[in-house]
Amino acid sequence: MRYKVSVSEMPVVLPDRTIYGKAFFPEGKAGRLPAVILSHGYNSPHEDLADAAYAFAETGAFAYCYDFCGGSVRSRSSGSSLDMSVMSEISDLKEVISYVRKLDTIDGENIFLYGESQGGFVSALTADESIKGLFLLYPAFCIPDNWKDRRITDSIIFMGMRLSRKFCDGLPDGDVYDRIKDYGGRVFIFHGDADSIVDISYSEKAVRSFKNASLDVFPGEGHGFSNGARKKMIGIICGELEKIFCQR
Repeated sequence: MRYKVSVSEMPVVLPDRTIYGKAFFPEGKAGRLPAVILSHGYNSPHEDLADAAYAFAETGAFAYCYDFCGGSVRSRSSGSSLDMSVMSEISDLKEVISYVRKLDTIDGENIFLYGESQGGFVSALTADESIKGLFLLYPAFCIPDNWKDRRITDSIIFMGMRLSRKFCDGLPDGDVYDRIKDYGGRVFIFHGDADSIVDISYSEKAVRSFKNASLDVFPGEGHGFSNGARKKMIGIICGELEKIFCQR
């Protein structure tokens, strides 16, 4: 069954910042809804996730996509990119999860995280046993390796966005693969074998580190899927969501 979808602005207002987001709601779906929270990649706004959020809502899930604070030059959330880091984005995602879980229409025991690139990395590091499952599109587990020998004394422009030393200071400590090994929820990873930004070997290691994970390899796809590959990926996730909903 496919539901008609309504879309509305739904910011998360906190004492120290506002996280801008949009809610995608399946009209006419009875009962408390499972939720999918979508996290964008580096210097990418929430609008880039709207196609996936809309499709997930059509299956009967509440979908929510948002802007990390300082996470993009087009971010509608408060804050500057000079204050953004992996750890600040983990903090943002935790606040979004808390907000969504408290909504009257949401089944708090059926919350899923979807993340692309840096947003996928952040989602993987944020997930605990209260999260039902993960959908990760070329998650950027390469970030610690890419930045371990780099230091920012003042600020730099990196991939179109200005960063400060807070980005380096906010890298996760320790072995990131060790941090994910205890997560027991279902994990679906999607990665192109021609990705020159995040080598597929990082996802291959991640799928071995999670307790219950699978890796869908998209031949010839790079970092940022073609329209056809993206539609296929979204279709796979919708199918998995429908299976999960039927088991509830």
